[in-house]
Amino acid sequence: MPNPPSLPTPSFGALLRQYRLSRGLSVEQVAEAAQLAPSVIRTMEGGQRIAPPHASIEKLAELLQLSKNERLMFTLAATMDSPIMSAWLQPSTAPKLPPLTAAILAFLIADVRGYTHFTQDQGDAAAARLTTKFADLTRSVVERWDGRLVELRGDEALVVFGSARQALQAALEMQDRFVEATNADPDLPLAVGIGIDVGEAVALEEGYRGAALNRAARLCSMAGAGDVLVTTGLAYVAPKVDGIDYLGRGRVSLKGFTEPVDVLAVTPAPILMIEAPERESQ
Repeated sequence: MPNPPSLPTPSFGALLRQYRLSRGLSVEQVAEAAQLAPSVIRTMEGGQRIAPPHASIEKLAELLQLSKNERLMFTLAATMDSPIMSAWLQPSTAPKLPPLTAAILAFLIADVRGYTHFTQDQGDAAAARLTTKFADLTRSVVERWDGRLVELRGDEALVVFGSARQALQAALEMQDRFVEATNADPDLPLAVGIGIDVGEAVALEEGYRGAALNRAARLCSMAGAGDVLVTTGLAYVAPKVDGIDYLGRGRVSLKGFTEPVDVLAVTPAPILMIEAPERESQ
């Protein structure tokens, strides 16, 4: 006797949208709980992105307060939308992110300070562990903020973002992660300088070309360990970003540019404490 046809499993993105709307939650609330960029949630719900890692799925399930059966369906849909299953079931039609063409993009360049000296003192094996640690942390943060890791050359990373705000947030999170990793293992110190700029660039087969990319490289070379340096042009594009402040670093001449540029340091904004009003005595 033939088996009855099985009902198709809803896509993970469709279920996510269904549960989110039924709970009255915004995309931003879901993104914060899952520690993902809002644009990532939108592309998941639109079917242009595969399911997130298991840890994010668990956080989403908790936020959505799924029942036992709902959680089972949610997890099954995530498994079916995972990278391995997508490649196995639909090798030629798996959803792909559209390429970033010439547009106003934000370029982030990060570089490990003192890498050459570290290699000379500690040897190639230790240097390889350091660069692997740098690459893993950089990649995890970049993916969370919906960036593209264009190039990774040992102690240097080039990343492109479609959003200046997400580039800034990613840069500060990267510095936080580098400090945490260094404190956890001082033998592999990640003292990293970061430069970011925004502008139009031309996409080539091997990467990008444009003045913004060159300025980001010059800013990175100026940045000390823990610094995130940007131009006033980027601050103009993203003047107000939650949790971020700009501090002036003066007008600086950059190699290869005829006109000096105003440089800003990106820092976490101070947390304002609001005191509760005193109650009147009865």
